[in-house]
Amino acid sequence: MNFKIWLIFIALISFSAFKLNAQNTIKVDSLEICNTVNDFFEWYLEAINQKRHSEFQPVFVESKTGMTTLDFTKYFYNLTKHGFLDSLIIKEKLSYQHCLDELRKVKYHDFKTNFTDLDDFETVQCDFSNFYRWTGGQEPIDGIKIKSVTLINTYSAKVLIQYFDKNLEKNKNFYWGNNLVTLTKVEHSWKIESINWR
Repeated sequence: MNFKIWLIFIALISFSAFKLNAQNTIKVDSLEICNTVNDFFEWYLEAINQKRHSEFQPVFVESKTGMTTLDFTKYFYNLTKHGFLDSLIIKEKLSYQHCLDELRKVKYHDFKTNFTDLDDFETVQCDFSNFYRWTGGQEPIDGIKIKSVTLINTYSAKVLIQYFDKNLEKNKNFYWGNNLVTLTKVEHSWKIESINWR
């Protein structure tokens, strides 16, 4: 009888320790997830506000053959540095494929001279400077607020964020729009898998 009670006691202690460990893991993961999302948007919005365009979007440059192309170097470096999965960066580069194909037909000198209106860029689907890729609008926002973090399992999470603009006259934030950020745990760190504005 004492042996059975002893086994039950050990099982309860083990279960309690497991439950506490799982709760601690969830807290740590939630904190890391929030840090990843906040870090990315802080960098992105600061780069936009300081007009450091080459840091948050590709740049038009001359190719070795004298034609026009895009340089993604700084942009992709920053996406990697601020928590993007490699697969999302590849997907992002593929989204510029039509633009790249069209630019290969335009001499860089002609591009610098003739591409002056938004219509010129829209015609070749290179009008990416007309909107903010990761917030989904034509106007910059002032910040984000994390509304919820949902752990799908031990390696996948979704974060619902809300945008805000600062109202300096009333000294408060005006909240609007939602954005869903999906993250994946790679080894011991959380990486951004997708950002989908609603």
